[in-house]
Amino acid sequence: MPDTTVKPQERLSSAVENYLLSLHILKEEQESTVLAQLAAYIRRLPVSEGLGTTLPSILGMLRRMSRDGLIRISSKKEIEFTDRGSRLAEGIARRHRLAERLVVDVLGVELSRADEEAHLLEHGISPYLEDRINDAVKGPTTCPFGKPIPGSGYKKPTGRVIRLSEAKPGVKYRVISLPDEDPKLVEFLCRYQILPGEEIKVVELGDYRDVITFEAPMGETAMGFVTASRIYLHRISG
Repeated sequence: MPDTTVKPQERLSSAVENYLLSLHILKEEQESTVLAQLAAYIRRLPVSEGLGTTLPSILGMLRRMSRDGLIRISSKKEIEFTDRGSRLAEGIARRHRLAERLVVDVLGVELSRADEEAHLLEHGISPYLEDRINDAVKGPTTCPFGKPIPGSGYKKPTGRVIRLSEAKPGVKYRVISLPDEDPKLVEFLCRYQILPGEEIKVVELGDYRDVITFEAPMGETAMGFVTASRIYLHRISG
């Protein structure tokens, strides 16, 4: 199991931790980690995080993280983790996702508020409290949105995992994971029960309208291809 423990002298500012988490998620979703993609993701984070969202402020933070040995910029202008940066990013991802589990499973917070509340908690979780939270939520391998918790022993589903935007009409799929940083989107997904473990079936790929129509547990609905590209599925039939 990878060591995601953060030594006391390595605790970083909340802003740096948010950047590490954002980069971790982009890499996890196999998105390009160039400046434009990172900026787009940073702008989706809760306002309560108080992050600068202009390109100059984001560039300034990246320069600071590079000086601190957390990232490097490749010849293709992609942002890459150093070994230290990768370990610290996994640590903050672990704390964030355990915090999501805590607020949802133990405190009964609605899913649409889980990400914002977890952002408020994650920066103050010590290694001791991290272990206690993990015990309280019974050592899960994923967060409530289906994303893997680093250091949990998570195993990827067998077979190919695809995006909803890549799904084929008439085929049944099981939902694997969802984006968590958009409360209105999460409310919509909850309303139709488009949640990890649930089944859906695509009805129509309306390429000409940039809309995908599908059957969910609570009825037929539709969404744009950009949003659908961040929902991951596993084929179960057809």
